[in-house]
Amino acid sequence: MNPKRLISILSLSLCLGTAASTSASPHFEPLSALANTLPAHALTAPSPRINGITIAPIEDSQLGFVGYGSPRCKMAIDELPHLGANWVSLTPFGRMENLEDTFIIHDFEIPVAQNEQYIRDTARWAQQRGLRVALIPHLYVMSGQWRGDIDFPKAAQWATWFAAYKQYLLRWAAVARDISADLFSIGVEFKSSSNYHEETWRQLIAEVRRVYPGPLTYSANWDEVEQVPFWDALDHIGINAFWPLARKPGDGYAIIRAITEMLADELEALSVFYGKPILFTEMGIKSATDAALAPWEWPEHLSGMRYDEAYQAMAYDAFFDAMRPRSWFSGLFIWKYFADPFDETQEALTGFTPRAKAAEAVLSRHFWAPPHTTFAPIF
Repeated sequence: MNPKRLISILSLSLCLGTAASTSASPHFEPLSALANTLPAHALTAPSPRINGITIAPIEDSQLGFVGYGSPRCKMAIDELPHLGANWVSLTPFGRMENLEDTFIIHDFEIPVAQNEQYIRDTARWAQQRGLRVALIPHLYVMSGQWRGDIDFPKAAQWATWFAAYKQYLLRWAAVARDISADLFSIGVEFKSSSNYHEETWRQLIAEVRRVYPGPLTYSANWDEVEQVPFWDALDHIGINAFWPLARKPGDGYAIIRAITEMLADELEALSVFYGKPILFTEMGIKSATDAALAPWEWPEHLSGMRYDEAYQAMAYDAFFDAMRPRSWFSGLFIWKYFADPFDETQEALTGFTPRAKAAEAVLSRHFWAPPHTTFAPIF
């Protein structure tokens, strides 16, 4: 199969046939029943697959010292092994003012040198708890626009931007080297340039490898993965996996699992073509009814969402049941937990975090299970 023709899941979801269109509305078991599905942690070890959690930073001076490197963050790290996680992803941020800006600001809310030290501290705590560490630097566009839409009209602007991005990236590659990170991402969702500036990206990859000796990936947007031409230069095909996993309101476990399995069949061909495992560098479902219809949408950009932690749990269960047997699937990082596990200001209740929700029990049972474990359905 030509990976350039990877079928869009939007098209796949239209091919499910009569069974999909006549599916009954999902029935959710009482949330208390989920606790009974967990394995006994003393009797099993976490899966060798990457069972990762993204710990998102909190850089807000008004909230005090609660981000990376803080006592609250250490508490967040301490929780992860009990959940069955064996990896943590740390995501430092740089920023651009808008899509026309060719300059990258390394400081976010705190000085970058201070942020580097906080990340070193956080990585050390994670490693002391037996967790492996991925470092995935992000860019945030302060205007609210998406980094995947960067599209300078002139070659000179692109050259200036890539020079600025190289400086930013190599800063964090050096930190990844110093903390003995187990994985480093060279970029996140640069859809507008990954295909059109292939040689520049290959040069960046070579520069990063001269600084950081470990495995590399690129965090492609879910609708970008088939157009990235430099997967052969990396160690993992990385995807921010926010495909639509439902076709219409009311689609439940069976439909979400079927769509995920069809998607997995297509991704397997991509893995075989490049001879690389596939890692979901981000994967998340909001805790809201029908959130699998558009997982990529940020909760703060939506209105009328109904809080529904049972739906989030069900969608995760369907996803894991479909992906667990796939040998090319090297794992995922759940999007997201926060550096302060008790903070309630970072996103709405309908947001992505599964912490202290029904989905956390589902994640735990899948994290602790060997890849070929078969569970009785919860939903």
